[in-house]
Amino acid sequence: MAGGGDRQAMIVDWKTNTVCFSSIMAKRHRSLFQQLTTVLHQHAVPVRSLEGTADIWARDYCPIQVDAGRFVKFRYYPDYLRGPYENLITGDGVCTQLTDLGDCRKSKIILDGGNVVAAESEVVLTDKVFRENPHRNASKLEGQLAELLEVDRCIFIPEDDDPFGHSDGLVRFLTKDLVVVNDYSKIDPVYGRKLRTILRKSGLHVERLPFFDERRRTDGIDSAVGNYVNFLRVGDLILLPAYGVHQDEKAFRRLERLCPQATIVPIPCTNLARRGGILNCVSWTIRV
Repeated sequence: MAGGGDRQAMIVDWKTNTVCFSSIMAKRHRSLFQQLTTVLHQHAVPVRSLEGTADIWARDYCPIQVDAGRFVKFRYYPDYLRGPYENLITGDGVCTQLTDLGDCRKSKIILDGGNVVAAESEVVLTDKVFRENPHRNASKLEGQLAELLEVDRCIFIPEDDDPFGHSDGLVRFLTKDLVVVNDYSKIDPVYGRKLRTILRKSGLHVERLPFFDERRRTDGIDSAVGNYVNFLRVGDLILLPAYGVHQDEKAFRRLERLCPQATIVPIPCTNLARRGGILNCVSWTIRV
């Protein structure tokens, strides 16, 4: 963990009010996109389109909002897209569409936005960030991340077997001291215990959401079907992935109990999840 002193509170999920999607979403997942935008508009949430992107995973290549009108843009150069897939890397040009939102500070640190899960004064990242920045001293990198993200501390958790190495498929904050994680009890109980131990030692209350593994691959990509943690939250609206299975209802009821102030809307996500990501991955939530 790295201390950053007294700072302003970060713009967290429940303080955002606008959702952005890549324009590719409307073409590639038309039915899902229409359903998402319909629900968002019903709840008076503005939706913006990002043009000129290389893929649908907006969370990863967009900047991170650290305060009203201030953003930090890390280098989007993930290991899983290097080589033959570099055409799928969206460059910093995406920032030119955001000039009306405020100032954007750029960093050469390699970090996907999906590997930053924020509360008001802390963030959770997987330790993949150290592997992707091998020429940086680990302690200094930790301090740089805390400074750039303007948080008091960074909490590092181990990667699971997901090749993307993102924390937003493993843990999410519901409040500043309450997180939900995947229930690994039937899939990888050792990893599940390790994850919960780290978070609890960091002073967080940990609850579990259902989790199952479809054990399916599409074009070499592991399915994310069975993951409920990767929901889309904007303000007090939560769009929860659903897969047409009995666990959907359990996840809904659990989240309803843990986050009673939120409106929770299940969204069928099977086809999207079979591409390796879910609702937080395809959305970029900000406060305008």
